[in-house]
Amino acid sequence: MIAAAAIAAGKPAARRESLSLTSLRIAAGERVVGFELHIRSARIVSMPEVPTGWDVHIQNNPSWNTVIRASSLVGAAAVDAGFFKTFLLVEKNESLGLPFGVSGDVIVTRDFVKERRIRISMRNILLEPAPLR
Repeated sequence: MIAAAAIAAGKPAARRESLSLTSLRIAAGERVVGFELHIRSARIVSMPEVPTGWDVHIQNNPSWNTVIRASSLVGAAAVDAGFFKTFLLVEKNESLGLPFGVSGDVIVTRDFVKERRIRISMRNILLEPAPLR
């Protein structure tokens, strides 16, 4: 009903898509211990897998600007790049005239003492149609 009302009002309907991070330059021996993403013109609908030992905060602002911050609480909870395959379900809404965008950082470490940040931009984003429910 809501999507039909948005179409009738001349606004594009929100679209749900699976979001993956690709082309992460993670070196051999490095593990992911955190990330922060800023998502414009979308909200996070769900995060299908939350790793044990992780703290995750999602801010779905009513302005369709979303922030997700996550970090491992212990070294044993660190994940590899495979974690980011279809790791978020997002609902895009560009009705305010702002194009969808993602930016942020993935935090990796080899020794759990020194961390390295990998900048994320749209070139690292893969969107795929969300499975129908």
